[in-house]
Amino acid sequence: MNNTITETGELKRSGSFIRMMIVYFVVCLIGMAVMIVSINGLMKEHDKKLTGQICDLVAEKMNNSIKYMTTSAQNMSAMLTAQQHSDLQALYDEFADLEGDGYVSMGLIDGNGKVYASELQLAEFKKWELLDTARQANPVSISTPYRSGLTGEPVITLFTVMEYDSGRKGWLFLTYPLKEIQNMASTETLADETEIWLMDTESNNVIQCSGGDKHGSGSWANATLIFERNIDNRDIGKYSEWMKSMVNGERSAGVVYRIGDISYSQVYANIDFMHGWNVVVRIPNSAMSSAMEKFRGIVILYILTLLCATAVMFLLTHRRDVADREILKNLSIHDPLTHVMNRRALDVAAHNYFQNALKAECTVLFIDVDYFKQVNDRYGHDAGDKVLIEFAALLKELFGDMGLISRYGGDEFLVFIKSADRLKIESKVSDLKRRVHDIKPITRKEGDDYSVSCSCGGAFCPHDARDFVKLKACADRALYKVKERGRDGYGWYDGKISKSEK
Repeated sequence: MNNTITETGELKRSGSFIRMMIVYFVVCLIGMAVMIVSINGLMKEHDKKLTGQICDLVAEKMNNSIKYMTTSAQNMSAMLTAQQHSDLQALYDEFADLEGDGYVSMGLIDGNGKVYASELQLAEFKKWELLDTARQANPVSISTPYRSGLTGEPVITLFTVMEYDSGRKGWLFLTYPLKEIQNMASTETLADETEIWLMDTESNNVIQCSGGDKHGSGSWANATLIFERNIDNRDIGKYSEWMKSMVNGERSAGVVYRIGDISYSQVYANIDFMHGWNVVVRIPNSAMSSAMEKFRGIVILYILTLLCATAVMFLLTHRRDVADREILKNLSIHDPLTHVMNRRALDVAAHNYFQNALKAECTVLFIDVDYFKQVNDRYGHDAGDKVLIEFAALLKELFGDMGLISRYGGDEFLVFIKSADRLKIESKVSDLKRRVHDIKPITRKEGDDYSVSCSCGGAFCPHDARDFVKLKACADRALYKVKERGRDGYGWYDGKISKSEK
């Protein structure tokens, strides 16, 4: 029966340990998942912010570059206006073959809309309707980018108002290669994966300024093909909001979306000197977040290592507890009469506690039944056995949840408590002192008012002693003094101990 109870207890303890381990791992894994999600969120915000800073810088550089071109055109126009030429054809023939400061060609337009330029430029004026752009100059206008028939590369044309022939209004135009602006953009890239585009809000067309494909620089495409076609369905809504903000004229906005297994941060910024055009910067997060990804990997590795170390510690502790219980089981740990631990079992358990505890805090109580010999003499040994059984049961009721109880000899019991809470222990001892009087021998003569009492002495670790043998000696000394005072009471070790007990 005892073996069955012990095995059942072991199964319950093992089941409780497994449940505790499962709960621990689940809580740790949930915590790790929450932390990873938080880090990923921070990484996305970091990438979007960094992409935005790059985009703003590129837009500023482009604005400065276009501003420089515009200023050059206005200065040249002012110079020509001051000269008040009457024959624009002669003026054009005079400087048509001059090499300019960065521009690929230049020309004039008179008040009637006649263009003084090369044949190729005249064809482009008609093809791209550049005359309409010239008439919008106030005092400057800029064409949308187009591919030049002269160079085969994307260009923009700047128009600025000038006067000739005593106040007549005309226009000077300069055509610049878009490469000048593209080069300005490409010098700011962080990695080969960084893509920089010019995007026309109205047509949704884009021109590549910089990217991983060096040969793609200057190529034209539609944003639907470049950005939208393969976006993950979960991110289409966010991308649509991003496009809406551009159409609504907001100065800048960013979005993070996925294409396959790659996540991109994409930001646009307005170009003030090219109305309707924006700089778009797109960078795969892997190109920016390498340091953050390493940090995330280190954190995850640290948590997993800590988790494994904790699990190993739990397992070792569990195995040690199982081993300790097995030792106690093999020592025939119970007193056959009272069913509390015997002396040897408690000594082993207490010594194991002192060896394994990092900081030993405990209490030892020595308790014996007052004048127990008189019970045997007056009522017989069966009555004495009944008193011991009921007294042990009372000890288990009061102290069973606090520590270990042992029949240490005859009528003497030892309680080993893994706590040094004096107030709580005194409350239990007071209950014991009061309730022990309810124990009666099984046979009493009429009028016999004999009742059982007990005496108790206690000592605390580490206050009174730091090992189990010395602690027992202190508790025994305290019990001896209680008996000297008349028994039926309790007391604590007062610090006075003989040299032989030290």
